[in-house]
Amino acid sequence: MAEPVQTLVYGLGESGVAATRALLEMGVAVLAADANDGKNLRDAAAALVAEGAEVRLAAGPEVLDGVDRVVVSPGVRPEDPVLRAAEGDGVPVLSEVALGLELLGDGVRVAAVTGTNGKTTVADMLGRVLETAGVPHAVAGNSWRALTGCLDEVREAGLLVLEISSFQLHYMAEPGFEVAALLNARPDHMDWHASFEEYRRDKLRVFEGQRPKDLALVAADDPVGLDAAPGLPSEVLIIGEGETAVRDGRLYLSGEELARADELSFGGTHNYSNALFAAAAAERLGVSMGGIREGLLAYRLMAHRMEVVAEVGGVAYVDDSKATNPAAVAAALGGLDRPVVLILGGSEKHTDFAEILPHLGGCRAVLCQGEAGPRIAGFLEGRGYGDLVERSMDLGSAVVRALELARAGDVVLLSPGCASFDQFAGYAERGEEFARLVRGLVEERGVVRR
Repeated sequence: MAEPVQTLVYGLGESGVAATRALLEMGVAVLAADANDGKNLRDAAAALVAEGAEVRLAAGPEVLDGVDRVVVSPGVRPEDPVLRAAEGDGVPVLSEVALGLELLGDGVRVAAVTGTNGKTTVADMLGRVLETAGVPHAVAGNSWRALTGCLDEVREAGLLVLEISSFQLHYMAEPGFEVAALLNARPDHMDWHASFEEYRRDKLRVFEGQRPKDLALVAADDPVGLDAAPGLPSEVLIIGEGETAVRDGRLYLSGEELARADELSFGGTHNYSNALFAAAAAERLGVSMGGIREGLLAYRLMAHRMEVVAEVGGVAYVDDSKATNPAAVAAALGGLDRPVVLILGGSEKHTDFAEILPHLGGCRAVLCQGEAGPRIAGFLEGRGYGDLVERSMDLGSAVVRALELARAGDVVLLSPGCASFDQFAGYAERGEEFARLVRGLVEERGVVRR
């Protein structure tokens, strides 16, 4: 007779498959399920069945029968019928990351990074600093590998850099991270969260369970983190004020000069703040000031984050496709001191673009494209920016128009402020298409580019 099912893994993307396999390795009876069906899911299901899991596709609340708890993938919204039914029946729900932390136990140090913008960059910076300093570690979570898929590597390293999203924090309680960083919290993912207040609460979960000897990092320009800081039980460091801040073109950590801004390969006030978050975390994890400096000096930004993909005729073409919310667009515009032809728009998340308004004075034009383009254009026109706004059907037509409008000394900036799923599989594919379109049009017009 088969073992009774103990755990339902719901959502069979990368994290769901990894969680299922991790539980099977422990001898736990697993039911893996997904609300959808399709070839890729059927292939994944066949592989899991061969490994000993029970799998159901096109699943509804009936999959909860006999289940003790649910491990949910981050793409599944709380309003999903299975999760609603679990809540109503009192069945505990936890995220894949929460399961991974549970399976790791207490023997691994964890530095967790969350925020609306910049969390992937800070996790990457911290990982590179640790690597440069020769400190064994593993990086996992959100934009990286599923945590449950690399547990042995994490145990061996003894130190985990964890990028964690609001989706993953939503179903997590009292994680107790040694270092926890909240970079910022701006309205985002309102198609997933019920409200900004819920989103805010989920972001602040990163600090739950910390002890007095642990470290909480918040930003001087983030109201959510600053408001929470006085009530946190751990040591709190505010990045951007006091002895850890940028002053006179220099980055200071704990009162010591870490680097001059012009020594770094990256620019922008938001990236200097990111560097200080990474530096403060590294310092707490035992890296020397010299090691932190060496790591930051060697650091190069990841693709699709203010990446110059061409520079032709005095015009720089910049791929900031990772900017999937208005706060990221505002940060990008705030870091430029040249006229900008801005390309906005993508799949609709119903976010408020008021945050970018103070930065539009430096724009030559704003091209609104994609599914959300008409709404964004209407909003900007209604706020008095109609002379800047043009509508484009898709990214391709927006790039063509941007090349027509840009003048020597300008920046053509793809910083969409939206997700990409109306036209692309993800922000990386969108950024790659932007670069391809730019380079193709430049060559077609016979311009020699750098």
